[in-house]
Amino acid sequence: MKRWMWLTLAAVVVVAAAVTLVALPKQPDWTSDSPEAVAAFQAGMDAEMKVYYEDAWRNFQRAVELDPDFVVANLIAIKTYRDDEGKRDALWSKVESADVTLLTPRERFYVERAKALHEEQPEEAQRLLDDYLAKYPNDPYILNQKAQETWSRGDLEDAERLYQRLVDIAPNWVIAYNQLGYINMMKGRFAEAEEYFKSYRFIAPDQANPHDSLGELFITQGRYDEAKESLEKAIEIKPDFWAAYQHLVLMQAFSGDIDGSHETIELARGAGVPEPVLTSMECLDRYTMLRNQEAWQEIVDEGDSSCVSGFKEGYSTVTTHFAACKLGDFERAMEIEVETANLIEKVGEHGNEKDLMTLRGAFLHMQGVRLALQGDYAGAEEKLRAADEGLTYVEAGVGMYKLFNRMILAEVLLADRQDAEAHGLLSNVRSVNPVLVAEFEDSGLRNLGLDRM
Repeated sequence: MKRWMWLTLAAVVVVAAAVTLVALPKQPDWTSDSPEAVAAFQAGMDAEMKVYYEDAWRNFQRAVELDPDFVVANLIAIKTYRDDEGKRDALWSKVESADVTLLTPRERFYVERAKALHEEQPEEAQRLLDDYLAKYPNDPYILNQKAQETWSRGDLEDAERLYQRLVDIAPNWVIAYNQLGYINMMKGRFAEAEEYFKSYRFIAPDQANPHDSLGELFITQGRYDEAKESLEKAIEIKPDFWAAYQHLVLMQAFSGDIDGSHETIELARGAGVPEPVLTSMECLDRYTMLRNQEAWQEIVDEGDSSCVSGFKEGYSTVTTHFAACKLGDFERAMEIEVETANLIEKVGEHGNEKDLMTLRGAFLHMQGVRLALQGDYAGAEEKLRAADEGLTYVEAGVGMYKLFNRMILAEVLLADRQDAEAHGLLSNVRSVNPVLVAEFEDSGLRNLGLDRM
């Protein structure tokens, strides 16, 4: 079975901290003869609720070691063995052969739904989810699962409704506040997003993630001092919380603090942040520096680097495309566009809608940049507007990219003598992040360097 399918199967168990359950079957949550295994499993759930995934995975594996017949622990542990197909197969065999009559209703649901997904029966999997929630509407574990899947499909309205219901029935289910914050960011409702993130921080001040999420919001809004304070607090709480390092490097690189970016990367290295994450930060740092220096030829010359190959670090790829266009190497630019289109098709086979949305936005943006520098302002406007419609403020990196795309669109509109439209668009960007617009104005409203028609 493909690795992504194993991860999908494992994801049917969405875990979080224990809360008081309302209107649920009056049985123990999990079926195991080993109290120690249940404790390890619960510790994994607590860690996953905090977005401490490596801690969670260690505990899930420990639960299986303590009780090899712990069915749900076997199921969720599948995703912790990404590079060990034999171990995944062995865990799935235990799940598949389990006597579900000995399990709680929730556990039976997990197993039956996993089997439906394994047999590639998405309609049956959806039916099982809907039927379970119809019978147990106040089970936060399964309500959270449905909310997450709805979010991944890009159905923000329904996801918001589900997460709000989760908050209503389980106020201490803190990750729901996080997701509601991001949904409001995606919709451009920044004040509401801030309220949700601050509620999250109030309930869980000793966890890293609420501070990190607030930091992302502050970056998007150009509130860099507040972002730095919040992200550094996340790192203080959990020194190996790698997302906070990534967001700190993003902010420092984009704001021109290259020395600070270098320091953060070294701190991350010392904290044991995984090598692929370090590489991603180093790529962002380097390509931002080269772009600020307008070192277009050097960027293109590095086009086969690990940063660019296969869209591994999106900013590096988009920057390479931008540099090729600036040099008039439109053949190379179109090669990158074709590679991105192929990636979109591949991700579309098993990726979530949020990832696809970002990739499509990048693809349309790159087409718009090329058309603008080829002098086709009308074509560029069409592509850049389509990119804007697809991109959201879902997280700091994508949010900043959306704002940058809007500034490129404003420059195209100015070049096409649509001045009122351009300044209206810049006013909108200013209402989100005034710092970016001030920098754009200091450059003479010229990122691409277009000539007016």
